[in-house]
Amino acid sequence: MLARPVQMKKISLYMVDTDAQQAALTLARMQVLHPFNDRLQDMEMQEYPANAYSELYNSLSNRFTKLSSGSGQKFSDPQDLTSIVTLQQIQLLDEELKDLWAIVSAMEERQRQLSEKLNATQQLTKSLQKFVSLDLDLSRLKRPGRFLKIIVGSVPSGHLAQLKRALSLAEFMIESFFSAEGIDHVVVVGSSQQQRDMQDLLKSADFREAIIPDEFSGNPAQLQADLAAQTEQIELAIRGVISKREQLLSDLAPILQSAHELLLRARPYASLALVLKGKGGLVFLQGWVPARDQDAISLRLQQDLQFPVHIQFSKPQMKEYDTVPSLLEHHWLLRPFQSLVSNFGLPSYAEFDPTVLFSISYILMFGMMFGDIGHGAFIAIVSVFLWKRYPAIAIVGGLAGLSSTGFGFVYGSVFGFEDVVHALWMSPMHDPEQILLLALVWGAVFLLIANLLAILNMLSSGLVNEALYSGKGVAGLVFYLAALYAGYQMMANDRAGWLELSLLALPMALIMRQLWRHSSANLFERTLVVLIESLEHLISSVSGTLSFLRVAAFSLNHIALAAAVFSIAAMMGTTGHWITIILGNLFIIVLEGAIVAIQCLRLEYYEGFSRFFSGTGKAFEPLKLGDH
Repeated sequence: MLARPVQMKKISLYMVDTDAQQAALTLARMQVLHPFNDRLQDMEMQEYPANAYSELYNSLSNRFTKLSSGSGQKFSDPQDLTSIVTLQQIQLLDEELKDLWAIVSAMEERQRQLSEKLNATQQLTKSLQKFVSLDLDLSRLKRPGRFLKIIVGSVPSGHLAQLKRALSLAEFMIESFFSAEGIDHVVVVGSSQQQRDMQDLLKSADFREAIIPDEFSGNPAQLQADLAAQTEQIELAIRGVISKREQLLSDLAPILQSAHELLLRARPYASLALVLKGKGGLVFLQGWVPARDQDAISLRLQQDLQFPVHIQFSKPQMKEYDTVPSLLEHHWLLRPFQSLVSNFGLPSYAEFDPTVLFSISYILMFGMMFGDIGHGAFIAIVSVFLWKRYPAIAIVGGLAGLSSTGFGFVYGSVFGFEDVVHALWMSPMHDPEQILLLALVWGAVFLLIANLLAILNMLSSGLVNEALYSGKGVAGLVFYLAALYAGYQMMANDRAGWLELSLLALPMALIMRQLWRHSSANLFERTLVVLIESLEHLISSVSGTLSFLRVAAFSLNHIALAAAVFSIAAMMGTTGHWITIILGNLFIIVLEGAIVAIQCLRLEYYEGFSRFFSGTGKAFEPLKLGDH
């Protein structure tokens, strides 16, 4: 049930610089090396021989990505992954792709310019729609007349009639030539001598003068035809540019395939730019590898490298635990739960991997809170149909459904009916005190296990004092056991005497002493911090235990929802009765099932992981051949 991340060893490689690329390729094919740079070791090696290689690799990779993203080409991996890629090969291909990208980018820029021109033309066409019914030269609207003033604009449709009467009294004419969305577009004609009077009247009617674009010169119908012709020409030019670009990218397919293969083989060595150190023809590489692969690594490197290589393996020291990556390996059935654990964080190398414990406790809690034979079977069956598309959800849902079915037999519940199957143990509705007590016992055991794991994790990390005297250590464990004993005495015998108080006081004193030692503030602040954190620990112990009452609460809520559905169904006719039963059960499965799943996750994260699990581990990321 308890497991740790895969055991790691530190590998130190000393080799001739001409073998470095082959070593990187070999290790990448094996996918066993997590490189890291120990800056305190081999300080005399200050050269980074892979830097120039990495810079060229990145340049080539960027250009390849730009070209390949537009080609839509699918690339096949090379058959030969043993040959190395020289710096000169990368340089030549980078220069070739540079020239090709210049051509492609020029085409893309031309397409962008044409698209902007097309957009501007389409906007002019849209603006011209309002003036099509005007049979006049639009350029006249932009020139001030000596005797005649012509204005084009818009006015709210509700104001048009009143404005027309007012302008007619001042001997002005107004006509609407386009109407849409409560706005009338109008032309106003009158004497230039009385322009000020006309402006005052227009302003009072919320008139908005239209700005005639400079491109509008001539009859609107002719302008519309000209713009349509321009639009067609631009669209034709865009299609031509796109066609040429696609043809060019199609012609480049062999070159892009070669670049893909070269980048694939060059990636391992380029990835070592910051960790591969060297001096005078000798290079040094360091990293973490699974201990089980030690012999295979030595054998493969000695076979593949041209010159002798010095390989040293060593167990990680406690001071190095922060740099050791965590590699978790589980049966396929547990991998979805491993993903849920990773959402909280990854266990560090010194910590226990809680995946197995999490999966068992999560599934059991779901069943306790959602115990029903019918509902559980429905969830399990639906999960089977999700297997191909969502295998992780199918596994979690299937196991949760089976657990729900199992507890359904324990509670004697089938789709909310409690008179179909005899309960193997108890019915939460008929014995709520027992289910509440069960939830408290479950919570106490859960927290005790979390406390024990916290102690083991601290001892593994060399934190002996914390493991003995902190609130998450032995002192905290003794305090919690004493609190459980005192609570039992209060419930069973209605008393808590000096023995119970003494059992509580001693571990709390040790916890407060540890807090005092770790505080560096002045006397007042130190005292305040110790009192507050001690009180927080006390409250956390009580609230953490009581938090598991939600296990009982949701099991009771499940039955209460079913009772509500039956009550509503009883008020219906025969057909309505069964429709209500079916829809009500679907509602319970979807809504309450989702809530219970979330509540189980909350208990695991906040009442479990937060007490023993730091989640600060680093994932094992091996050097490998892959996407560039």
